[in-house]
Amino acid sequence: MNTDSLPQDLRFLYERSLNQLIENLRAIPNDLLWTAPEGVTNSCGVLTQHMIGNLNHYIGHGMGDTGYRRDRSREFSTTGITKEELVQATEDLKDTLGELFREMDGEELAEEFPLELPYRETKRGTLIHLYGHLTYHLGQLNYLHRMLRAQANRAG
Repeated sequence: MNTDSLPQDLRFLYERSLNQLIENLRAIPNDLLWTAPEGVTNSCGVLTQHMIGNLNHYIGHGMGDTGYRRDRSREFSTTGITKEELVQATEDLKDTLGELFREMDGEELAEEFPLELPYRETKRGTLIHLYGHLTYHLGQLNYLHRMLRAQANRAG
């Protein structure tokens, strides 16, 4: 398998998805950012904090030694951060990941992932897993914000 271009392919995919996150955030009305309808656990704001925290921890800290220290419980409990702050945090994450992927070579991806996981995995496998996790939550956020807007339009 030729892995020489894989870091740049991953950079493209992560950047595209983080840009989609930013587009979704900008489309969410401020009053709905921290709202979760009955039966839904997490708001768009919480999902965003979780995606940012997860990638900063596993890729930024785990592979880039950025010094990021994750507080996972705060990702799910902190509210009231502005949309602009979440957009900026996403832009910062995009810059961090872009730099890491630009410096990465295909051989490095075959190395074992340096942080403790419930299973042994290469960096390549972990990055693919994390991309799936990102797009899973991005899809949740997209659906949730469209559902909230539709409810608000019906009520308004």
